[in-house]
Amino acid sequence: MTFKEREIRETKRGFKEKERFIEKLFGQCFEISTLQNNDKIPVGGVGFFPDSELNIEVICDFDNFNDLWKEIQNERERYNLQKLSEWLKKQGIEIDEKLFASLFAFTKTIERKYPEIFERRYQENLKRSSIRERLYQQHYQSGKEIKLSEVFKENAAECAEIAALAQYFLQQKNINSSYFSGEVLWDKNEEFSGRHTFIVIRHGEKTYIYDPANPIETTQGKFPNIYSVEANFDKEVRRGQQRFVVAKNIYHKKLKKKEAYFGVNDGRNIKPENIVEK
Repeated sequence: MTFKEREIRETKRGFKEKERFIEKLFGQCFEISTLQNNDKIPVGGVGFFPDSELNIEVICDFDNFNDLWKEIQNERERYNLQKLSEWLKKQGIEIDEKLFASLFAFTKTIERKYPEIFERRYQENLKRSSIRERLYQQHYQSGKEIKLSEVFKENAAECAEIAALAQYFLQQKNINSSYFSGEVLWDKNEEFSGRHTFIVIRHGEKTYIYDPANPIETTQGKFPNIYSVEANFDKEVRRGQQRFVVAKNIYHKKLKKKEAYFGVNDGRNIKPENIVEK
């Protein structure tokens, strides 16, 4: 089911505007509130320019990941929430233990199930990106649709595909989250931002950015990469212009790199005044 088909169907059923499947934002950026089995989401385009059409899609065949969902749930059930809460407080990490447990379970299971996807050595990154690009181009040129499970089978998944799995899992846990295809600055002094897909989590009065494709390396393995946001992220990215919001990593007391900047852009160089500090 495509974006347009899904949107028309929901409109006929009387859904409110805010519940639409996809919301287009500035440039090529967009947000998806809910993902369903066999939905199609854009992951790139064949055009060179930043505003070129996102005409390459992947079919989210989530039903082919049933074993994965069971593994994540089994991992999640192993955790003692009281001890986890005590550990988080001791580390100075401010996040609800139930939410953290779900994100931790997803990260640990993906690390175990698809170890090559989280490999971050430069040569391995180039290899994975090359395989992914070739895979999508072959399907696009032949007119065949590609499934999410095929991308993972080839160990070619990157941020868009990993975020799709994360979003679907979080929906099953009734966590208020959305799939966000936007832009990121890893350093506010960078001249250009990079395209990146991540998850926006709204937990009570707090907003978090969860980056499932870039887990934190620790002596105990990989931890979920989570940022807290003080500014009104939803409001800032809907101003119809380049906009980035500062996000502080929840492990900031332990990390050298404490902040990143998530938002929307259309390929232009960064204007400092469009970086919202708080």
